Amino acid sequence: MIVEDKYLRNAIKEALEKSIRKKEGKKEKVRKFEESVDVIINVKDLDFKNPANRIDEEHIMPHPIRKKPLVPCFFVNKDLEMTAKKAGYKTINNEELNEIAKKPNKEKKKVVKAYDYFIAEAPAMIQVAKVLGRFLCARGKMIKPRPKGFGIIQPSESIDNVLGLLDRIFFLRMKQPLVQFSIGKKDLDLDKMVENFNSVLHRLEQAFPNGQGNIRSIYIKTTMGEPVRMKEPEKKRR
Repeated sequence: MIVEDKYLRNAIKEALEKSIRKKEGKKEKVRKFEESVDVIINVKDLDFKNPANRIDEEHIMPHPIRKKPLVPCFFVNKDLEMTAKKAGYKTINNEELNEIAKKPNKEKKKVVKAYDYFIAEAPAMIQVAKVLGRFLCARGKMIKPRPKGFGIIQPSESIDNVLGLLDRIFFLRMKQPLVQFSIGKKDLDLDKMVENFNSVLHRLEQAFPNGQGNIRSIYIKTTMGEPVRMKEPEKKRR
């Protein structure tokens, strides 16, 4: 499939229009919660039995895709622990992690469930993986090092380097011929939505052996809205 900017923009606009429920003779009804604009990309001609064709990493959008950043928890000690606590974030130091290790699995699951995103300083990561690794993996929250993720920091690093990503980061996963992601809330500027979409498209083109040739179709929809299939130029259609 050939992806062109004007067809992307048209699909986003149409999806936004269809997000408002209309009934003949009645006032337009807007949903009370804030919807996201979501993308569904159907993939073709890839063998997902081959691990090389799967994607499981964190991706940073150019622009925010959520109004409230992900709620983080820090596995940190000493200076980083003091800094994170002072900023109002939950921290778990080595001693506290050792205490969690003694608790039943039910309590470990509660820790993992309570936060959206986990950040660990590099020296603590071995113990984090030992105590909570399988529970983090089960919820898709395992801390990944760069370039696959952004949750591991050095003891000398500023926590601001990660905090500044929490409204733009998302988990890009493709273990079957389907990729889904948000390009922002409904009120995000159209140009910014397009930039967010193109950042993911560029990453997928790098991963796909045939680039856009491995894309079967693309749909745009709001959270509760009707999917809109993105068109492509007739003369370039494959």
